[in-house]
Amino acid sequence: MMYRRYKLIGRIRLRCRPCAATRPRCRSRLSRPTQLPAVALACGLAVVTASASAAPVYQPPGANLTYGDVTHGLRTLSAAGNPAAAAADAARTETAGEERNNGFVLSAVAGIEFGNVDELFNTLNSVTDDGKPDEPPPDPAPGQPIYKPGSGINLGDIVDICCPDLRAKVDRIKTEITNRVGLLLLIEAEAYAKTFESIDLPVLLGRDVAGGAWTFGLNRSLSSKSYAFADSTVAFDAEAAFARWTNQYDLAPDDPETYFDLGSDVGVFVDPRSGQVRAFLDNDSTIVTKAASTTELSVGYGRSWRAQGGTGLFVGGRLNYFDLKLSRNIVRYGDITDTEAIFESIRDADYIGDGGFGIDLGLLWVGDRAQIGASLRNINEPTFVYPDVNLSMYRDQTVIAQLIEDRTYQMKRQLKLEASLFSQDRRWSLNLGLDANDTTDPMGDLFQWLTMSSGWTTGNRWLQNVRLGYRKNLVGTELGYLSAGLTAFRWLNVDLATELDRVDIDGDTLPRGLILSLGVQFDF
Repeated sequence: MMYRRYKLIGRIRLRCRPCAATRPRCRSRLSRPTQLPAVALACGLAVVTASASAAPVYQPPGANLTYGDVTHGLRTLSAAGNPAAAAADAARTETAGEERNNGFVLSAVAGIEFGNVDELFNTLNSVTDDGKPDEPPPDPAPGQPIYKPGSGINLGDIVDICCPDLRAKVDRIKTEITNRVGLLLLIEAEAYAKTFESIDLPVLLGRDVAGGAWTFGLNRSLSSKSYAFADSTVAFDAEAAFARWTNQYDLAPDDPETYFDLGSDVGVFVDPRSGQVRAFLDNDSTIVTKAASTTELSVGYGRSWRAQGGTGLFVGGRLNYFDLKLSRNIVRYGDITDTEAIFESIRDADYIGDGGFGIDLGLLWVGDRAQIGASLRNINEPTFVYPDVNLSMYRDQTVIAQLIEDRTYQMKRQLKLEASLFSQDRRWSLNLGLDANDTTDPMGDLFQWLTMSSGWTTGNRWLQNVRLGYRKNLVGTELGYLSAGLTAFRWLNVDLATELDRVDIDGDTLPRGLILSLGVQFDF
């Protein structure tokens, strides 16, 4: 007899005694589960590793977390976005009678983001405790299966249904399958978790070199996410299952544990001696955890084009090199027996290296009190590939196709637009940034940011700049972040962004996303 890995979809407790039909008679009662352990597991796995976007384009560090990808005028940080911005800032500084300085900024950004599901983590451990297989009965009869499934998700205990009322059990199994498939689809749609951290070092050579301004950049990021693919293609025929089980069922109270195949990937183990019946669903729903370690090196050049002094049109370009180390881990829900083992497998996962180049172009028109610009990122759309995963145990073609497609990460070409208004002395600013199309990060998440911000440069050495911003993802998660920041002592940048939606985790109400950026900046 062939045995596959099964997922526990129900546990029926039987109190058996002989009856006139020489079959055990039992009583069972259903106790419905009150928690969503699979949701907690799907979301909790990402916490074991840190993460960030492959480049600071998705959640930019430093003051750009609040200002957005716009040319806001804080020199080095302002020049880190549009490749033409460095030349425009340098020309404006020179026109104002100031020296064209060089500078650098060292920023660190970290944060966390959750899917919108209540009680994400409070049942993380119980999923393995409830799903661990019991010990097999002693001395099984020759030819009988020994109960050694890959464990699964416990849907509750069933008692007080008269056995052998197999009809009631089949109906209960059908109901549990329907509920389980609905839960799996909910997990796929909403259950995920990300944490992220990144270190960013942009350098500005604002002084005239070869007729323009140069920028150099180093970004080091870690990235991971846990999410799910749901297998919802369960076609359970209750009538056929009832007929099959009725034809097979013939157990006495002292018989060993016996397996009954009910068809449609559903089976039950019946143990008259312990009074247990376990129902299983063979299903390909899968938790995926991806991780990416990214190093980005960039060099950019910008200069004036049809510009006089600090006004007119400026152009620029940037070459980026990406060195990615990628990892991917998958586990079917029915194979989860030890959460700690999953964590360890993620920590110890093998990475494969992949590299590629990206090209950015930008232009910026600057007036006395307004400016507009555009930049085109990753024109050549570099592509990177994650490690293969073992798909030999999978049969659902939809899940297989998703896992195969999920292996490739492409930095999609993206057009970014920006516009700013300034006061006469440029101390006040209003900024608007818009991604004209969506793109993805290494985890495959879609991003298309709309950012609005304002800032005030005080001129005070103790509090040089204060700023307030809002960013909204127009696709994917559609999250919105409110952010605020300040520059103190002329060198310290502090910015904080919080998501406006809330999620309940272990009884506490927390923002779905929270990001903190700290940095120091120097001119030389």
